[in-house]
Amino acid sequence: MKKIKKFFAILLILAIGIAVINSQTDFFLNFGSYVPYLKENCPEVTESVSALSERLSRVTDYIPTPSELMAMIKQEDLPIDPSDVAVNAYIQNSPMLSFYPNENISMIADYDRIQIFGIVGSRSKSNLIAAFIDENGETLEQVSITANSENSFNKTISIPKTDGASVGVDVYTGDKPYGQFESWVYNYVKLVRDGNGGWVIEQSPVFEHNKAMYEKDKSIKEALKYTASIQSNSDSIISIAEQLTSDKTTDYEKVLALHDWICSYMYYDVDSLASDEAPPYYATDIVKSRKAVCLGFATLMASLCRSIDIPCNVVSGYALGVGNDTAWTDTSIATDEQNHAWNEVYVDGRWMIVDTTWDCANKIENGEMNKGEVSHLYFDANLQFFSNNHKILEYSKRR
Repeated sequence: MKKIKKFFAILLILAIGIAVINSQTDFFLNFGSYVPYLKENCPEVTESVSALSERLSRVTDYIPTPSELMAMIKQEDLPIDPSDVAVNAYIQNSPMLSFYPNENISMIADYDRIQIFGIVGSRSKSNLIAAFIDENGETLEQVSITANSENSFNKTISIPKTDGASVGVDVYTGDKPYGQFESWVYNYVKLVRDGNGGWVIEQSPVFEHNKAMYEKDKSIKEALKYTASIQSNSDSIISIAEQLTSDKTTDYEKVLALHDWICSYMYYDVDSLASDEAPPYYATDIVKSRKAVCLGFATLMASLCRSIDIPCNVVSGYALGVGNDTAWTDTSIATDEQNHAWNEVYVDGRWMIVDTTWDCANKIENGEMNKGEVSHLYFDANLQFFSNNHKILEYSKRR
């Protein structure tokens, strides 16, 4: 009996040891890389070890640590080592919808006028139309705006008269003053009346909630961790990230390169929404398939950033427009339902908001791959405007 107990004790210690090694290193996941002789002569063995490692990671990633378990029981946030807290320089009260310097748009409402200004990313977007939409979805007026030779634009427009309490402002771009235009800012900015009868840009009802979530202490170490799905230790993921950023000198430029590659290379899998087959959620599978939904996009972005030592969190939340709702209601304001995912990347002393899903116009629908143009409206997004259609619910540590 003692021998049997000793045998099982050894097995238990061995299992725990394997689980710890598997969670802290990529030894078993990339077993063939560490034992090339075995990979060359018995590839089925190394492939089996890697597959088992991935399955084990899926299980252990969701097992809370003792400190996490205590925090859950006490319904408290897990304390972070002060030396590991990321200092966050939040940019407040800016009229810019995003802070991306090479393509952005800003809006300032002043009683009965609105100033719209910014920079377009190319001459193909140099002709703009600002459309004013009433509460019934009817167009009140459309105003043309033209970017100059340096791709910047600036126009002050009188807000159309209406008996309604709100007016939406949409912006479209095109390469000519006529013909086909693409939406740039759509169902995103709304004007409401102030107490003096003038117009102001409406603040999102979830902004204060988002601001409190955004300003919470976040761990740098957590934002650099390798997990089962965020495969930042994978040779293929590291190789992609290094190739894309080899000529970039700043972290901001590197994150931009990763964002643009994902938005150009990947396709949003519309077909999977009506399918019983789950889309890929693991970084290496996502790269191979070139298709995913929002969590896959956010997972891939986190994997690429972390692989080159740039902290990146996956953020889960609720977004308008994913379903049939296009405006905040009492129900959606209070919801804890998660229907979308995006990222926060730590660059230059602040957490930069990046939503590659919404900046990617590529789609797979009815089996067809449709290519679109990369947007930057949700690259380095301004939290104040981002809150118009996103509600932060969770910073996902275990994926």
